[in-house]
Amino acid sequence: MQRPDLKPINPTKVEEALKPKMKILLLKTIAAVFMVGGKMFIPGTAWAVEDGLVFDAKLGHYKDLSYEALSDKGLPRKERAQLFGGETLHYGVLTKAQRLAKRRELKVLLATINMRETSNWADPKLAERVETEIHTWLYEQIKIVPEKYAEADVYPLRTGAVGFFRAYEIFGDKKYLEAGLNRADVILKAQWPKGHWPWGTRLGENFVRIQDGFNNEPFWIMLYAYKLSGDKKYFESARRCADVLLSLQRRNGGWPDQWSFNGRLSGHSGVMQGVSFNDNATNSCVQMMVVMYHMTDDKKYIARLSELGKFIAKSKMGEGMVVGWCEQYNDDGKPVRARQYEIELPYPRALTRGVGPLLVWLYLMDDNEAHMDLLRRAYAWHEHVRQEEIKPEVLSHWRAMSRMWSPSHHSMTQNYLMEYRPGWPDAYLPDGSNWGRVLSFRLMPWNRVTPEQTTKYDRFIDHGWPPVEELARMASANQTPPRGYNMYVHCHSSIGNSLSEIRRALLEHKRGGREGMLKYYSNPTKYTSDQYLQARVDAAKRALDLRNRRMAYPFLNSPGYTGMAAMKDFNFLGLKSRWYGKTGTKWGAAFQTVYPSKNTIWYQWQLVYDAKIARGQIDADAAARGGRGLESVATQTHLDSWDVLGEWGMSCYEIKNYFDVPIGKK
Repeated sequence: MQRPDLKPINPTKVEEALKPKMKILLLKTIAAVFMVGGKMFIPGTAWAVEDGLVFDAKLGHYKDLSYEALSDKGLPRKERAQLFGGETLHYGVLTKAQRLAKRRELKVLLATINMRETSNWADPKLAERVETEIHTWLYEQIKIVPEKYAEADVYPLRTGAVGFFRAYEIFGDKKYLEAGLNRADVILKAQWPKGHWPWGTRLGENFVRIQDGFNNEPFWIMLYAYKLSGDKKYFESARRCADVLLSLQRRNGGWPDQWSFNGRLSGHSGVMQGVSFNDNATNSCVQMMVVMYHMTDDKKYIARLSELGKFIAKSKMGEGMVVGWCEQYNDDGKPVRARQYEIELPYPRALTRGVGPLLVWLYLMDDNEAHMDLLRRAYAWHEHVRQEEIKPEVLSHWRAMSRMWSPSHHSMTQNYLMEYRPGWPDAYLPDGSNWGRVLSFRLMPWNRVTPEQTTKYDRFIDHGWPPVEELARMASANQTPPRGYNMYVHCHSSIGNSLSEIRRALLEHKRGGREGMLKYYSNPTKYTSDQYLQARVDAAKRALDLRNRRMAYPFLNSPGYTGMAAMKDFNFLGLKSRWYGKTGTKWGAAFQTVYPSKNTIWYQWQLVYDAKIARGQIDADAAARGGRGLESVATQTHLDSWDVLGEWGMSCYEIKNYFDVPIGKK
């Protein structure tokens, strides 16, 4: 029944009265709705931009991995890791109620750990047995100390020092510290008076090999030794190394592959009068300069870093949408060739291993959006190539070759990555019209060569190499592969040269700009009580994860066992650089689903480490470990922030934000 004090509403009059207001509202709504990367964006609605990536099961690939499409929404950890690398866990301040809830949760988790470790029906004393296996092996390794930093002993000395230093931080046994310092002393003794370390046995102190870790890894080991011992001789050693490499920096901010103080050629490839993005030459030096600036507050170490961004922009190769870099340049930014597979063409690995990380670091230091714009454009070209190669007809060609020609190669090398991954050619022509693998200073094109390409790029093209469609026909007909063929020819640049680090930076930039990226790369050097509580809860969950426990199981003396007891030396440390590879490959240890697995050792260390953090046996200072640092300090890993080893370089000198560096400023 209608109330007598209310008059009936006339719908027509209401509509007429609201028309002007509705019109204004409609216009405002239209103005607020705009397009981003071809997708409708409505402010305040994240779902409109980040819809989640779509995986095409039939193709076996993601349909779209462009910057506009990047998202980790709905992805399980395995896919997140393979696409975006490791994650950084951030812990905030807890309310009183949250704190009480976390304490109760930790209590239950610790009781569950104790139950699993003491119940016969579970896996009794698993963590204890694994730790015993690790200690037994470490004590045997203590007895083995190479006397000279030369030839085959170089790498074991480096990895041994790092392994024992990390073992000391985890277990607290001073014997491990002494063992690490003994190895560091052998390395220190080999340092030349100028400050660099030897390379090979034939070349003397006038020669400096900058790439491939010959100087940066001893540098970080010296800092690690200094951190744990407090002995300034190690710091002075690191500083002398940084100073000699600073003297070799080019005016444009980069570094060459090598240097000769007496002008004599080494007989080895790589530029001297120029800049190299190959094998961590420039990148490793940037890392060293940044950390020395933080340790000394001396701006000489960073004075020319701003020039490096200009050089990268100047040396960019490509026409139209093609954006890339070759691996070596002269000082003027002109591409030059080195080894027979390093010529004046843009290379994907030059981006992933060199230029890409540099652009990220420079952006985080100087806040110049031009760096990220260049990175997005380079990434866009790589995504374009991938899109071309996930077309069904192209995939069928590669699969035909893989079926017929790769099994024997697999059995010989046990490397199951010997298959081409779409979007990963070795190099491409500057106009993007063709791409392929480079051997003998020629591009082996994967698509048919056009007359236009011949006219324009004849000196780069191997005209005797069949296109992929012809190779597929030969494979399907069970014909012998062409000369010099193996699957490695087609997959070299895919191994370990993942776009995950770049894709992660772009994802964080898309979601939160520079601040979002800085958050990802930053982490405290010491946890607050709230942060430590949350870290202990997460560590306890990892220690209880059934798969993690199974993978860490000590199958001593079992065939195929790859746990601690089966290791000959510390060379296993370098294997983590392939940690996030394809499941079923020797590089995919993080995601093995059966046991005993390849690289079981990492699960063993992680189980013990997590159990100790959960129980509060590793304090809040040691558990935090600081920011991610400049990724790839030691090896190209890009691991989770909670990883037992992580980027071990960040353990050498801990700082929350490595990118608080005033480059380009007076």
